[in-house]
Amino acid sequence: MNSDNLLGMTLGNRYDMLEKIGTGGMAVVYKAKDTLLNRYVAIKLLRDSLEDEKSVVSNFIKEAQSSASLVHNNIVSVYDVGEEGGMNYMVMEYVDGITLKEYIKHKGALAWQEACDFAIQIGQGINEAHAINIIHRDIKPQNILITKDKILKVTDFGIARAVAGETTVVGGSALGSVHYISPEQARGGFTDARSDIYSLGVVLYEMLTGKVPFDGDSAVSVALMHLEKDPVNVKCVNMDIPTDLAYVTMKAISKEQGSRYQNVQELVDDLHAVLADEPLPSREEMYRQTLKEQQDTEDEFDTEEDDLNVPEISDYEDDEEIEPRGRTKRKTEVKKKNKKQKKEDRIAAVLAVSTIVVLMLIAAGIYLFLHMSKEAVVPDFSNMTIEQATEEAAKAGLKIADEIEYSLSDVVLENCVISQDPIAKKVVRKNSDVKLIVSIGSSGGNIAAPNVVNKTFEEAVTEIINAGLNYTVKEEMSEEVPDGHVIRQTPLAGTKLNKDDIINLHICRKNSGMPTSTPTGERVSVPSIVGLGREQAEATLQANGLSLGSVSRSASSAPEGTVISQSPEIGKTAPKGSFVSVVLSRGQDNPSQEQNPPANNQPSDNNAGQGSGQTGASNQGGGTGEGEKTTRTFTVKIPETANDTVDVEIVVNGRTIHKEVHSKSEGTVSIDLKGSGTAEVQAYIDGSKVSDRTINFD
Repeated sequence: MNSDNLLGMTLGNRYDMLEKIGTGGMAVVYKAKDTLLNRYVAIKLLRDSLEDEKSVVSNFIKEAQSSASLVHNNIVSVYDVGEEGGMNYMVMEYVDGITLKEYIKHKGALAWQEACDFAIQIGQGINEAHAINIIHRDIKPQNILITKDKILKVTDFGIARAVAGETTVVGGSALGSVHYISPEQARGGFTDARSDIYSLGVVLYEMLTGKVPFDGDSAVSVALMHLEKDPVNVKCVNMDIPTDLAYVTMKAISKEQGSRYQNVQELVDDLHAVLADEPLPSREEMYRQTLKEQQDTEDEFDTEEDDLNVPEISDYEDDEEIEPRGRTKRKTEVKKKNKKQKKEDRIAAVLAVSTIVVLMLIAAGIYLFLHMSKEAVVPDFSNMTIEQATEEAAKAGLKIADEIEYSLSDVVLENCVISQDPIAKKVVRKNSDVKLIVSIGSSGGNIAAPNVVNKTFEEAVTEIINAGLNYTVKEEMSEEVPDGHVIRQTPLAGTKLNKDDIINLHICRKNSGMPTSTPTGERVSVPSIVGLGREQAEATLQANGLSLGSVSRSASSAPEGTVISQSPEIGKTAPKGSFVSVVLSRGQDNPSQEQNPPANNQPSDNNAGQGSGQTGASNQGGGTGEGEKTTRTFTVKIPETANDTVDVEIVVNGRTIHKEVHSKSEGTVSIDLKGSGTAEVQAYIDGSKVSDRTINFD
């Protein structure tokens, strides 16, 4: 029997094989009909080439045993296991849906609420496995199935192990997928339940941003990144997510196991709190510790005050001896002189004690002002790590704000504080928040960030675009800066950046009627702004309750300065007041191409669907298809942020003529199109449109 060709056969006199629904390096999965219980099932079979590998067969059986002991709504159930004709198979719950990886490829970054819900479901399934000492060790979106009702189910416990204790040594092929493995898996160390938490954190990061935190040219390079490189804070990649959710995500993917959540339930509880907009349970202990330290300080002062003894003036007064009669005049004068001296000494002593008391009262007043009143002096957090700043803030009776802004810096070390608000030594109310801007290191670029602080928004944008950079906008209130002017910027002026790096602009908005960057909870439809000029696009967005976000430029046959793509796309919904990013045409890099080709004749079909390099454009009507054909090369650039492999789809006049998997290392994908007249050509990478052009063959 051949595991790749079982359609129409019956296994175990019970399971009718209907269709092949999945293939992998080790197994093949079929949809089948359980004739005994009259239900659809999924049957996973080992590939024929592996049946002689005893260790593989043993692991396959262990997977079935591990999975069969798990009964949970968020885990794919295993019903049966068997062997027939030399083939080992397991019978599983059939899930009519797609993988989470396919879902993310189709939608890109998910709404943070949906990502939270999905992570909770995955966490609940993993928690069930951990409860009986089973760790999965290969949590990734490809192993998460989504039903049509958006119920998520964890599957493929292929490298899971039932463990007697808390830890398991990684060995052999037990490593998970390289983009999702924990640092301890990458180094071949001890793994436990917290390794699954790391992988789930990476999946959450991908759901929130549409990409994994680490990607590279090879599996080895990615594994090294998990070991050595700190990921970019998820809040820097997606500014729309709540700060608490960013905290949860980054805690889950901490490199040190002790810094992560110690069990999945803690992670799930925090995610529930994020959805309910409540304080995170995991941070309550930190809050209690801070309050305890403040109380201990106040109690210490109370003790010192009780021990303070102030001398009374009466303690320095002596009873005067009565001088007997009959003494000589000289003796009387000496006595008067001595009496006067004693009086002066008493006065000096009283003044000295009074001075000491006054000084002590002043010191006590200062202590009271700083420690017992509602005021505090802001420490200088410059160049401190976040942990050090948090500790110093607690000592001063202050808090570090949950929302931390990250910025490139040439002079401040990575993960250290660049600047703060309020500034150092400022007196503020106790328990106030201090906002930090933290370094993510140097970009290694050669473009100096322009100084746009106090300039108008329009002036700032012009300078940024002319420098070859992009920008994002956040609106704030300010009493010192005029409306529509830049309050501050990150990275700071002079920081060396790479082309197309982003400068975050904090713009003063005093008109509350204008759209702001703070979502109101209301969602609005995203209008189409493709084809509009920048000013018209911005006006259209504002009319629909949205704002213009980051602006970049790309070569295009569209007129220079017009919008050639937008994110989110038309038809989607977004929080009212949120931003829409756009790409503007900078004209054609190749001057031989026309900028505004007429949209009349279309190329005729020639070698359609023949793969890369020689794929012809299709004729969907409207063109004559006659005369000499002209060849045009259509090139798609694979983004640097893409995964190791990408799905590239080329559509000409509504017809897909190329759909293949390409390696990121190729850099670009070029397709030769033959035809006459004009053709509308779109390119999609992993389901997202990356190019939309009109090709002129004349």
